Amino acid sequence: MKKPFTMLWRPTSGNSKTGNIPQGYVGATRNEVEQSCDGCPMRRNGCYHWSGRPIGAQASMQRRFADKPVEYSLRWAIDKSVRSARYVRGAVGGDPWVFDRDTVSSWADDIRAAGMRGLLLYTHFAADKGQHLKGLAMASVHSTTEADERIREGWRTAMVAGGLKVPGSRKPQLRNVPEWSGETFTTPDGVKGVVCPAQVKRGVNCNTCGMCDASKAKPKLVVFLQH
Repeated sequence: MKKPFTMLWRPTSGNSKTGNIPQGYVGATRNEVEQSCDGCPMRRNGCYHWSGRPIGAQASMQRRFADKPVEYSLRWAIDKSVRSARYVRGAVGGDPWVFDRDTVSSWADDIRAAGMRGLLLYTHFAADKGQHLKGLAMASVHSTTEADERIREGWRTAMVAGGLKVPGSRKPQLRNVPEWSGETFTTPDGVKGVVCPAQVKRGVNCNTCGMCDASKAKPKLVVFLQH
């Protein structure tokens, strides 16, 4: 029997974009993380998790999890979260397609039962091995054409706008990328994308926004600027 995958849940975060909310990381071992990401076009092409400090932080979690697994459960993360937390961000690292629908649905149920609003989750594999997460996760897509394909299948989608960056970004690797200055995004089918409010509006983060809760009906396309 195949060993189930593990989500490592933590109660707080210093990420200003998400806000101080519980966050989950796919994989109790590096091999689990690798398996979840296998085939993702972003794996070796600029993925923020694999190319920066987050993967190192997850390695520390994996070592501690071996001794204190209870401290990486969703229940622990919810109980130890700050009172202002409204949402939980799943799969900050790794892809959640490796979990079955019942497991992911139970996370969302537990989060709402605790008085929080919902789960924020994305999969890069909505077209194939992540199909079972429709309605529970956003479909991460790489073009407006792909967005249309997933939207026709009933997904809500999220896309990174490769040619524009967050206004004010000072990342050296983005120095030659122009800043977003109000450009709009529309798919070939006429679906209008909404730029992530946490990237362009002062005082907004994932916790106060919740737009990427896949259980909501709209918008059908959320656009992230390079960041």
